[in-house]
Order: sequence, then C-alpha cells, then structure tokens
Amino acid sequence: MTISGLVLLAILRPTVPRSRSLIIRLLVIALLGFFGNQVTYLLAIQYTNAPTATLLQFLFLPMIATYEALTGTLRWSKRWSAILGFAAIGTLLLIGAFSGAGFKILITPIGLLCGVLTAVCAAYYSLASRRIVKEKGAWWLLTWGFIMGGIVTAPFGWLSMSSYTAPVNSLISILALVSFVTVFGTILAFGLYLSGLRHLPATEIGVVASLEPIAASVAAYIFLGNVLDPLQYFGGGIIVLAVILTASKPQENSVTSRISKQS
Repeated sequence: MTISGLVLLAILRPTVPRSRSLIIRLLVIALLGFFGNQVTYLLAIQYTNAPTATLLQFLFLPMIATYEALTGTLRWSKRWSAILGFAAIGTLLLIGAFSGAGFKILITPIGLLCGVLTAVCAAYYSLASRRIVKEKGAWWLLTWGFIMGGIVTAPFGWLSMSSYTAPVNSLISILALVSFVTVFGTILAFGLYLSGLRHLPATEIGVVASLEPIAASVAAYIFLGNVLDPLQYFGGGIIVLAVILTASKPQENSVTSRISKQS
C-alpha cells in the first residue's frame, strides 16, 4: 500500500485533502477497507486454505446487493437472484470445492472469522468509497487512502519484516514479484474496480469482479502448469454467464443507470 500510494502520488500529484471530515473518511476507508481487506484475506488463507478464503470473500457480493436493494440503488428482481446464484455456484465450482477427491472447503473458527471479515471489509470500501470516487475520482482516493493506510500500519510491517531474511540469490525475483503485486495486484486492481463505481452500482461491479477466479486460474495454468478439471471449467462458464446477464440487464433493473440517463 505504501509503495503504491507513493507511486500514484509521484505520477498524479493529486490535491491534498484539507477537510477534517474528508481526512477522517479517508482514514477509515484506508484501514477498514483497503488494509483490512488484504490482511484478513491473507489470514483466512493462513488459517483455512485458498478456496475457502476465496469463497468467504465472495460473501461481500450478497452483502452489497442487500444494502443497495434496501436503499433503492438497485431494483431487486428474480433476475438478480439468478445472477447472484450463478456467480456463487460458479465461484464454488471454479475454486475446486467439489473437484478431485471431493469437497475441499476447510473451515476453522478463526479462519471463518477472518473470511467473513474479508467480505465485510470488501463490502464496506465498495459502498463507502462511492461518494469520494464521484467527488474526487478513484485515483485520488487510492493515492491518499494507500498512503494513509501505509503510514498507520507501517509499524506492523516493519515488525513482520524484521524476522524475514531474503535469500541473496532470489533478491531480484523477490523485487520483481513485489513490483508485480504493487502495479497489477494493488494499483490497477483497486483503481479499476473503484473507477467502475462512478458509473454502476456496487452490486453490478461485484458480479463482474467475480471473474477474478477465472483470471487466477488462467494465470495458474500459464505460470504453474495447473490444469482445471471439467467441473471447474463448467464453474468458470457459469461465472461468465452471470457477467453477461449483468452486462445485458434491462434498463429498468438499475435505478442508478435510469437516473443518470435522464440527467
């Protein structure tokens, strides 16, 4: 987060937040949203496994869908129930929960807690960021949010790194991986996701974001040689179907899009 924030600061040179209320909102989003989401997700992997953490993180989608339905941002329908159902089933199949030797979801009390917190953090920054994104822009929010989150959590990072010794012969590889995660896994991932909130409800962006497991599977095949089984391919297809249904939604299903077109 710190490196990403400094990179964006050097490139974009955004205006400095001066309002006290805005600074407080930024700080809360940085800690509970950006930092909280990443740390709880990694902890969920540590105490369960990657498929379980991915599935629990997906709970953010029904959370924001429920909120937007209750607040009128999204007009609920049977079609939306089907879309969320397809996305959930597709994710469950794609992450390999039912492939190979059987059900692979591993649940531990602390892992379950971390996974649910991951979903809560993702839902929070998706909803809480919209106002700032529309006022200041996604990249402005990311720049200062990453910097604030990085500064506040720096002591924990230094404490963790103090017990780590990087192998000399792998130093270049480590720096390359950190750079990759900084650019693609942090700056672009969060930036493009939040940019979508300027134009669409968070629920629609969340459904499209469910393509993430597909991208991970493709990367695992290219770089690690991991081959999916037929059931996982089927799950990926269901996720694509959910995204297509979202993209081809009738105009009346989205209150936000209708209002924006009228204005």
